[in-house]
Amino acid sequence: MRKLLLLLTAIVLVVSCSKDEKRFASPGRMIKQFALAEGQVGPALFNNTTHTITVNVQKGVDMAALKANMVISDGATVFPASGEAFDATSLKKLFVVTAESGEKYEWNVEFKVYDFNTTEYGVFSITSANGKLLQVAGNYTFNEKYKDNQKIEVGTNLDVMPLWQKWHLIYNSAVGGVRYYQIRNLFTGKFLNAGAGAQAGTQAEQYRESANAAELWAVIQGSKIGIFNIVNKNTGLALSLSATDSRVTLETADSKSTNQNFTILPMAEQVYRDDAAIGFFERNNTSQGSVAFDQGTSVPLSDGRVLWITQDAWDGSRLRDNKKFACSDFFNYNNSVMIQPTATDWNPEHTPNMTISNSAHGRPRQIFNNQPGTDWSWPGLGVQIGNNVWVQCGEGKGLGATNQSLYKLTPNVGNEWTAVRYTPEGMSGQTDISYSTGMVKGNDGYVYSFGSQGFNFGYGQNIFVARFAQNDPLTWTFWDGTSWASKPTTADAAKIVVGPGNNTISYLNGKYIMMSMDQGFNCETKRDVYISTSNSPTGPFTEQKYIYTISEYLVGKYARYYTPAIHPESVNGRNELLLTFCLNFSGCGVSDCQDGYLDPYYYRVKNIRVPYSIVGL
Repeated sequence: MRKLLLLLTAIVLVVSCSKDEKRFASPGRMIKQFALAEGQVGPALFNNTTHTITVNVQKGVDMAALKANMVISDGATVFPASGEAFDATSLKKLFVVTAESGEKYEWNVEFKVYDFNTTEYGVFSITSANGKLLQVAGNYTFNEKYKDNQKIEVGTNLDVMPLWQKWHLIYNSAVGGVRYYQIRNLFTGKFLNAGAGAQAGTQAEQYRESANAAELWAVIQGSKIGIFNIVNKNTGLALSLSATDSRVTLETADSKSTNQNFTILPMAEQVYRDDAAIGFFERNNTSQGSVAFDQGTSVPLSDGRVLWITQDAWDGSRLRDNKKFACSDFFNYNNSVMIQPTATDWNPEHTPNMTISNSAHGRPRQIFNNQPGTDWSWPGLGVQIGNNVWVQCGEGKGLGATNQSLYKLTPNVGNEWTAVRYTPEGMSGQTDISYSTGMVKGNDGYVYSFGSQGFNFGYGQNIFVARFAQNDPLTWTFWDGTSWASKPTTADAAKIVVGPGNNTISYLNGKYIMMSMDQGFNCETKRDVYISTSNSPTGPFTEQKYIYTISEYLVGKYARYYTPAIHPESVNGRNELLLTFCLNFSGCGVSDCQDGYLDPYYYRVKNIRVPYSIVGL
């Protein structure tokens, strides 16, 4: 029986294989890839719905004799053919793809001439002749890349290009028809620089912005279209790839040297580290007042000044000669306020501490007094109404909250202000919702105060909103999902949005903006920042959009982070929103005390900029 079954199976297989298979002609007629043989800037952009392709072309390319290398559907043909010259002087060209079945698609290719010399500001990759990318050297897990005078090198292409391989080119000035640029690294926020005393053979470096001649570079078209030489204004020396290793050095300019040839390609706008703003918090003067702290929220004043509000703060008197703290030291006050003269003055020497004359603890630089039975007062956000600034303040003992209050700050003389504590009904007297998530002065006569309720061991937050009339800050009402009620509720209907472990809300350009961060204290590998927006203080908010990954390390381990903040007043003229977060001295699985000292870098605010266009502002 078994032999019979095997015989029948063999017969079936023979008969099946002897039959002619009926094959249908493929209808595929797509252009899958399109790349010019030379002169193309960046990848082609496809719209497969309208069958259009957009290609950027370097200025100077012979548009009458372009050649394109294409990948099309299997079995199809294309006219003009791949590799065949065609005329695109009209900046348009029709390509017809005929499927094996005879069906056709017409593909309209539009060419846009790209002239680098018209660049004012943008993100670029800079690639050497060996195909490697210009980057900042150093081990990022030890924060080496963030340092001044860190060296410049080239590195291999990765599947996802890291920020340390991306650069801003920022037009600065022109002399004798030569345009000069500042070149800023997106990961570090620092600028490409020839360095002090640079000469031939010196390796290029990065520094904090100075705008001196050593930081200015001419980007000069080479003998081949799309190939550039990058020449320093101060030295006349050109960036050059070392013949023996990955270093990028300064050498006598020679346009014929392939080691000095770079391809510069435009890229999409992206979030970057704002090193100038980070420098504002590097306060190293022993008589300066607050020099290290967690949190940095801001309140713009009508006279152009900005109040920066911190929580636990170290005084400059604790700094040692090496600008660090002894491991046995502890912070001096539970909060402080600094007064920035203008929103664009990032010189820390120009920003003094606010003081009060009625400190309950003999700490005139602690503005919000600790209440009886508590050991901390942590202010959140605030707004100016008339001559007063109103600020929410959390209160507690140990790691537990006991209450919250509303403070009125009023200027007296010089840097001295008066601080008066109030306890609005509903807002104060409860800790289920902490109204420290945001405070926005609306255009409708109200101030909206956003609060949060943590859940899932701090990995999530329910967000709620309350409001008070600008002419009556002590009378609060609370959104319950349908109306403004006299008491707060944590009912599901009252939630305006749910976020991850860290959230804050502000307002700009008609949008309520929520900045969110993944939980930053428990050492997870997911350390991302997100933005969502709403047209209304009660929501709904858009889906969270990823914008940035926090890359901060303490001796090779993740540094802990928290306290996000948004600063719409910090305008830089480029439609970019300033966001901040703060590090905590501790790292994941590593001691905060290193070589007998605490480094204040790890208790200071860090700053990033996000282009408005990325988040719909």
